[in-house]
Amino acid sequence: MSVPDLRNYRKDAVSGFLRDRRGGVAPDPTSPVFDPVGDRRVSGMRREEVAWAAGISLVYYVKPEQGRMLNPSPSVLAGIMGALQLGDLDRRYLRLLFGVSSLPAAAVSSEDNRRARGVLEAIADHFPEATMRHILDRDLTLTLPDEQSRRILFPGVDDPPSQVSLVEYLFSPENRAVSRRVYVDRREKAAEVIRLVHMKLATGAASAALRATVQMLLEEPSFRSLWGRYVPYENRIGTWRVDLGGTDDPAAPTVRACRFFTVTVPDDPDLSIVVYE
Repeated sequence: MSVPDLRNYRKDAVSGFLRDRRGGVAPDPTSPVFDPVGDRRVSGMRREEVAWAAGISLVYYVKPEQGRMLNPSPSVLAGIMGALQLGDLDRRYLRLLFGVSSLPAAAVSSEDNRRARGVLEAIADHFPEATMRHILDRDLTLTLPDEQSRRILFPGVDDPPSQVSLVEYLFSPENRAVSRRVYVDRREKAAEVIRLVHMKLATGAASAALRATVQMLLEEPSFRSLWGRYVPYENRIGTWRVDLGGTDDPAAPTVRACRFFTVTVPDDPDLSIVVYE
């Protein structure tokens, strides 16, 4: 597998996204192009079946799947999304990749950012008994406002950092072993972070620093295997199993299923507070 170049992100993402979603949709046996005895070496729908369901020619469908067309008409795009049975978030993501919805990420002034951080820190103060709290910015950098949160994410570290890139925390060689211990379902957590990066790239919110970090990690096959499905994600609520640490006694488990919720404010919509209950 070749290493993706993020300078070609839109083209690669459209191509990878369409191939992946096509492979996940069962073919319609009533379709006139369905061949139950022919070559079905691919999972899911064949390109001919997607094109027929979308009401377009095969030649026209193949172009975006091969990354050769990034400006389909609204009717063509609607047909493809319907044929692939896309959900709301997938539809938004594909529209962003084709540049037909949402404006580029707006620049946020330092004053807006400062005001947003103040509001989020005040919200965090309303949950003094929370298991863990962190502020997540547009670069997916975690700011850990309290010692307990820092100790949980960096068990056994004498002076845990107050800030860390979420991407580097999950994937960098120096943090990988730590995050694997803390997040019991580490592979699922890693997949979530990659999906968050896909949304940052699609919306244009990813900075040069975040793009450079991801480009470096794409050299690793394990990272690329999670990257290539082009699944978008926006975290709002959910549950993660977290090892809270504090003991080496196997008879005293320290894993807790922590529900989390995410709050943003209008001053800086790419800044959020995540509270683990």
